[in-house]
Amino acid sequence: MNNHCRQELAILVLLFTIFIVTDGFSQRKPTGMSKIKGSPPEEFPVFYERFHADSAFQMSRIIFPLQGLRLEGMDELPWTADNWELMRTRIYQVDSTRFKTKVKLKKKYFEQTLWIEGTNFSSKRRFELLGNRWFLVYAYEGSL
Repeated sequence: MNNHCRQELAILVLLFTIFIVTDGFSQRKPTGMSKIKGSPPEEFPVFYERFHADSAFQMSRIIFPLQGLRLEGMDELPWTADNWELMRTRIYQVDSTRFKTKVKLKKKYFEQTLWIEGTNFSSKRRFELLGNRWFLVYAYEGSL
């Protein structure tokens, strides 16, 4: 793993830790799926690594039909379990000489976007903490 990837992963882990700690001071009740009693919320970096490494785990953590769509030419295709292409490359492993990337981490969601500058191609994925587990809830891929 090159230094750039290590730095991005370290920043991601640090940001997530800060959000988890500050969320602990909040008195709000969780929204979405109910938490499993006695289980702390899943740590995003651990989930993210497993999501990309384990295909069965990945499919279990996608809520189909998935929001968003895939553009193929002029066709807009909804994401289904049958046409889902497994995600293997983590956002911090993307070839930065070819793709531009952006990540946004909040307490309850993580969003990653990548695009090829000078083209209309882009890809966006959004993960949300539902109850105490992370899920992929949105995916877009195509040319605008």
